[in-house]
Amino acid sequence: MPVLADAEAVLFDMGGTLIDYPVPPWPVVAVRFARAFLTGIVLGDERNLPPAASVPPPEDAPSRQARALPDAPLAYRTTMALRRVIRSVSGNTLPRLSELATRPLVAGGRLVPDAGTVLAALRDRGYRLGLVSNTPWGTPDYLWTGQLQRFGLARFFEVTCFSSDVGFRKPDPRIFRTALKALGVPAGRAVFVGDEPEADIDGARAAGLASVWIDRAGHTPPDPPADLTITHLADALEHLPGAAATEKH
Repeated sequence: MPVLADAEAVLFDMGGTLIDYPVPPWPVVAVRFARAFLTGIVLGDERNLPPAASVPPPEDAPSRQARALPDAPLAYRTTMALRRVIRSVSGNTLPRLSELATRPLVAGGRLVPDAGTVLAALRDRGYRLGLVSNTPWGTPDYLWTGQLQRFGLARFFEVTCFSSDVGFRKPDPRIFRTALKALGVPAGRAVFVGDEPEADIDGARAAGLASVWIDRAGHTPPDPPADLTITHLADALEHLPGAAATEKH
């Protein structure tokens, strides 16, 4: 497929593409979040909570010091302001509260079959790899970086862009452009792989990237369609022969 043969970089979504996070019914979610808040914040006892991934110290994370850009969405700027208010009043940051509430969800995460194998193969073929992922407002960047470390995926990515850190959510093309700028690769030489028709495929198209849609469950396809539709992550390898191929064009 010519549009993929020109690629120098491959960007990935995280949840649902590389790592599956089964979401239980909302009443169960509400109970888990309430328990995490009561146990971790009110009582200050985390011994009975699901373990967190290995993460850097929260005080070293960019989200602890960052201030929102003027053109960032209102929800993100509000979140950043709340972080500063809560930190100054109680010493407990909003990212910390979000981490405790989200921990039951991330603890149930499972690596998508062949995810590590596919990333290793693409890296060996000369592609530069990046990650562009939406995360819940207020959740800290170090929590999701920790998930990549937990599953052994962090080593493959030159660039990671989480919406809770950069301030833009897919399908906003600015989050894709942020990753491309960090990689130093033009949009016309990049491919995005994801499972969400609107956030991933429409967003990648708006940013000028080629797109690969992973449809594992027979969902309604994006309109217009992705450049390539696959049912298993490993299928992408058949259409990405190697970044060196771009030298011929």
